[in-house]
Amino acid sequence: MKLAIALSAVIVAVVFALQPANAVDDAPSSRMQLIEVEQQTPYLESFAGVTAGTATTSIIRRVSGITFSSQAYAQFDNHNGDGSRATWPIEVEDGDVYGISASFVKGPSFGIVQLALDGRPLGEPFDAYAAELGLEAPKFLGTVALAEGKHMLTMTVVGKNAASTDWLGGIDLLVLDAGKAAQPTPTAVATAEVGGSVPATLSLSLGTPPRFEAFIPGTEREYTASTQATVTSSAGDARLTTSEPGYLTNGAYTLAQPLQVALSKTSWDGPISGETVDVTFKQAIGARDPLRTGTYAKTLTFTLSTTNP
Repeated sequence: MKLAIALSAVIVAVVFALQPANAVDDAPSSRMQLIEVEQQTPYLESFAGVTAGTATTSIIRRVSGITFSSQAYAQFDNHNGDGSRATWPIEVEDGDVYGISASFVKGPSFGIVQLALDGRPLGEPFDAYAAELGLEAPKFLGTVALAEGKHMLTMTVVGKNAASTDWLGGIDLLVLDAGKAAQPTPTAVATAEVGGSVPATLSLSLGTPPRFEAFIPGTEREYTASTQATVTSSAGDARLTTSEPGYLTNGAYTLAQPLQVALSKTSWDGPISGETVDVTFKQAIGARDPLRTGTYAKTLTFTLSTTNP
């Protein structure tokens, strides 16, 4: 059995391209803005569902005290811890990336508070309980990029210390300090390009040569034999064909009926690797077909081809 295929030379290339490393080290900005929260105009989102004026109604108020900056601080009275929010609109004078710190008020009736800026949490919840009323040292809450203009500072009392007698929240000063913003870690950047080429490939192999059982004279029967073809192609399409089966011959003698060949698959629309194709051969013998002693055979050619290499 003959095999007709076309194979190409193999070329594989791997290319590395390194670009010079570039260090990144930008000097931090020196912008700073101090915001007295109690001087801003607040508004309340209340979920208490109680009548105004009762002991459990949440309110926001300005409380005076000489120990605080500007001698006052903003206090959020959220007596029932219902998830109400106190919001203060603040004006950012210059757009920049800022390190943000807050001076919280603490005392025996203060709860655990969470600040947020434009809906984004700032730092972790702060437990403001203390045995005596006082001002916590400025607490760093993180780095945020802020555009110039109005932003919303929100306080929510999310819980309370078991020792606290109420759910109050208090804040004195908000500090925006570009000099304390977390700076990018200096880095060196390099790139590498790696690749490999695929050689043009058409590969076809056949399995064990097929062989029919012995033909029995005077008996009508269809004989079957089979083998497999293994197909590999890197082309955009591929087609498997066989030469005209014709007739099996034994020297000068030819069988009366033609050989039949069937392929389980004959075409592909893309690359394939090691796909198996079943090849089936059929030979019909009639009861009155003359058969000569010896071997009947025929050589077939299978071809794997492409129109889009």
